[in-house]
Amino acid sequence: MGWLSRRPPTWAFVVGVLVLTAVVWAALQPSLPYLGHDEAVYAAKARSWLTGAPSAQWGIHRAPGLPALGYAALAVHGSVTSVRVVGLLLALLAFGLFCWVGIGLLGPARGAVTALLVLSGPGFVRRIPEFLTDVGTAGLLAGAAYCLVRAQEGSALPARRTGSHRAGGGDRWLPAAAGFVLGAFYLRYGAVAGVLALALAAAVAWGPRAWLARWRGLLGAAAVLAVGLAPHLVLADRLTGSPLGMVRASAGAGHSEGFGGLLFYLRMFPVKLAGPWGGVVMAAGLVAGALAVWRLVRRRPRPEDRRTVFVVFAGVALVVLIGLAAHGEPRFVFMSVFLLTLAGVAGLAELARARARLLLGALAAGAVATLPVTGLLVARGPLRDVTSERESLVAAAAAVAAESGGAAGDSAGFTGSAGRCVVVTGYQPEVGWYSGCATATLTQAAAGDLPPNTPVSYLVFAHGRDQLPPAGVRRLARERSARVVDLPAVGSLGTGRLVTVEGRPPQIPPRG
Repeated sequence: MGWLSRRPPTWAFVVGVLVLTAVVWAALQPSLPYLGHDEAVYAAKARSWLTGAPSAQWGIHRAPGLPALGYAALAVHGSVTSVRVVGLLLALLAFGLFCWVGIGLLGPARGAVTALLVLSGPGFVRRIPEFLTDVGTAGLLAGAAYCLVRAQEGSALPARRTGSHRAGGGDRWLPAAAGFVLGAFYLRYGAVAGVLALALAAAVAWGPRAWLARWRGLLGAAAVLAVGLAPHLVLADRLTGSPLGMVRASAGAGHSEGFGGLLFYLRMFPVKLAGPWGGVVMAAGLVAGALAVWRLVRRRPRPEDRRTVFVVFAGVALVVLIGLAAHGEPRFVFMSVFLLTLAGVAGLAELARARARLLLGALAAGAVATLPVTGLLVARGPLRDVTSERESLVAAAAAVAAESGGAAGDSAGFTGSAGRCVVVTGYQPEVGWYSGCATATLTQAAAGDLPPNTPVSYLVFAHGRDQLPPAGVRRLARERSARVVDLPAVGSLGTGRLVTVEGRPPQIPPRG
């Protein structure tokens, strides 16, 4: 009993969270053996830098950080597993930062419980196995948020109940926040929305005067940002004619739906974003933020109220910004999930007071207990659906590679160059990654924007998207010398057909 009553060391909390993160990643890999759309975009770009192979659907709206990491991974071994390991490392970085922020602001037990609740949410479980930017970006933005809090409150661990802190040392935290912002930006240009949310929340919570008083730190942060962003601004001006052109392109790629994105998040909040336990805690975080604002308005604040307002306001502001600027996806607001969970854990623990340890134990146990159930539901739901579709694409990519006289990729990754070939398909990144061919959209093919004297294959599925109608395929086969390969029904896209035309094909007949 004496051993049980002793508090575990802080490192034990962190190691436990990171081990569970790695377990989630490993457990879901068999359910997601193939690269998806965005994963294949980044992986194909990394391979293009490494070998000169074609990339697919890479645009100036995408940041170079992830393919740069993928480049290093593919240089070691050219496989899906290699780039997925990069995703694991980014997830470990993110949850390490979540622990750092939670422990730094709330203490070891509360910080670890916050990270566990975030980990158990269906949104994070769905994305942790993938080679994407969202989880890592959320962790870096959380680090920036922590630095902003420390810039105002000092560097000491807050007292467990009073929220007191030691003043001083704030100037060095602002350049550190700028460093986290740079990391998030080069990983994902969409991180600008999170940075704006943090800046707005910081101004609201502490006021402009409090930040102007830290002018040395602000100058240091400005210097870090100026040096770090200079290469991007020069490249953006060269490619788009404006230093902000690539950021604007990123915002435009979000497919804004007006209020549709915001309504999406409102419908999903909070359980579908963070799970049953995390959803309740996120709702408690919103209540804690409202109470903190009420006390500040009545001039009866607690020491931690401004911090609470900052955390909650930033979380809500990001949801609003993304909801108005892009279509809704849970992965776009991962920073909000963490910040609102952090505020909820702090508020509930303060409410429980003497029974805080019991409450934290129940939350941690609930998060760990529901994690396998969430993983199973994700594996048998969205992961099974996308994997079934990707099975069709991988099988078709093998046929494309065989037609072009090269080697095909498989679930382990890409095995060799498929030679000079072009595939017109609505699934460019996946087919490009697994076949090794260049890819084009139906619009590009119709405009004749294809390399001359290169075999062009038109990939059509029974249940595919963005492809020629059957009548167009038959007309194309009659007018040109073409090889037609019928593909068996593999996966959810059903039967397929590969029509390969030598040289530059004629313009594609209109739909219908």
